Amino acid sequence: MFEVILIYFLCGSLCLYFLFTIYFTTGLHRLKTYKRKEYLPTISIIVAARNEEANLQLLLQNLAEQDYPKEKIEIMIVNDRSTDGSWQIINNFSKLYPFVKGIQIDEKNKDMTPKKHALTCGINNTSGEIILSTDGDCTVPKGWARSMVRLFDDNTGIVVGRSSIDTSNKSFFIEYQSLDFLGIMAANAGVVGWKKGWSGSGQNIAYKRKAFEKIGGFEPVAKALSGDDMYLVQSISRHYDIHFNIDHKSFIYTAPAPSIKAFINQRIRWASNSRSLWETNLVFLIFLITAFISNNILFIAFWTEELLSILLFLFFIKIICDALVLYTGSVKLNVSFKKIHFVVWSILQPIYIPLTGLLGLLGWYRWKG
Repeated sequence: MFEVILIYFLCGSLCLYFLFTIYFTTGLHRLKTYKRKEYLPTISIIVAARNEEANLQLLLQNLAEQDYPKEKIEIMIVNDRSTDGSWQIINNFSKLYPFVKGIQIDEKNKDMTPKKHALTCGINNTSGEIILSTDGDCTVPKGWARSMVRLFDDNTGIVVGRSSIDTSNKSFFIEYQSLDFLGIMAANAGVVGWKKGWSGSGQNIAYKRKAFEKIGGFEPVAKALSGDDMYLVQSISRHYDIHFNIDHKSFIYTAPAPSIKAFINQRIRWASNSRSLWETNLVFLIFLITAFISNNILFIAFWTEELLSILLFLFFIKIICDALVLYTGSVKLNVSFKKIHFVVWSILQPIYIPLTGLLGLLGWYRWKG
């Protein structure tokens, strides 16, 4: 009797997982590039940086060389308690480019977690109509700002951009991270294709200042350590239209995690954002639950020998679902991957997804500062 109930339960979960797969892939197909009349409002580019000395020079050069009217752009780098040479780099660029400015934060804020406080400081000390944000370890193309801003109209409040792992230093681990991150990005993009907002990446995001003010800034989630990007996407998309930018001129690349430990810690931190979803986005939570259950099928299969063949078949169906999303995402978002990486990813995912999901719910992760 238990085996029958288990099979029905897993089949039901997998059916939901399949429906979400269709939702993501059709949403990805709905994404399109927009050919609108050029819109060049004032913009503020905000970067919260902590100990980014190794990457900050290149990022600031990328931002300073944006193909955007210099009288309409301001770049604000918030140096959040860095102990390296980040502040000196910011000062050097401020002397070279009058539209580049910096804010130094020396102590933690008791009312708001570090990154949200840093972003809030940057936003409060700028005045651009559109706020763009990226991270200190990213590389940004010359046409990024212009491409992101072009998608705004009177009804649009937020634009989510594509970011992917920088695979220039090729290794199996880096290629694996790229594939794993593609899955996350493709799912989020697919949801936006249906004009809904689940999440995005703070590495590549733009939103109207008035939309940020309408949702109360970061005050509603002031104590949450992570999830500023998910909060912005969900909150602003409730009041305004949302778009996903698939123009290659907007594509940003981010540095990979330097170690397996850092990779797992990052995934646990991202998983921790799901703790509030039962209040903010029930459908998103249901998807995460079905993904968690589907990833446990392989583990369950090796503990129930009499159901092994059935469960392996169900797991194969799950792999097909993943392949559909990843392939569609790779085409739309211009991120390639090799078949061998997909095979390894499909086998390893059921090992760490349940683990990172549970540890994320418990909040067992570390974050710099």
